Amino acid sequence: MSHDETSPAAQITAAIRDMYDAYLAGDRERSNGHIAADVTLWDSVHEDLIRGRAGLDALRDARPDSESNTLVKAIEVTEPVIDVWGDIALARHTFEVVFHDTAEPTERVRNTAVWRRDDGRWRVIHNHEDVLPSITPQ
Repeated sequence: MSHDETSPAAQITAAIRDMYDAYLAGDRERSNGHIAADVTLWDSVHEDLIRGRAGLDALRDARPDSESNTLVKAIEVTEPVIDVWGDIALARHTFEVVFHDTAEPTERVRNTAVWRRDDGRWRVIHNHEDVLPSITPQ
């Protein structure tokens, strides 16, 4: 990533991290601010293509409630690999989801997202996540 904090790659990296921070804070509006209204998504646990932010919100609303014992404690993001072509960018990174319940194994996820710059702001227009196999200590 470029060391210039105003570069597209730096802006997208900051947006990726802010999306996860907003999720952890329960701030859906802030998280959604980084997602285009016409987004499409392949979710890690939902088979069908999700269309639009309304579809994403419906999926989120169908997930276990916040009283679940598998609540997320932290999301640890690797440094993204980002390529930018004008107002379109491709970001790839992995992250680990750490749960409050220590009996719940850490989940490793691979993410690829297409970002579009509209009115000077980068937003996700397509996202694809896959849960990676657990690492078994040897």
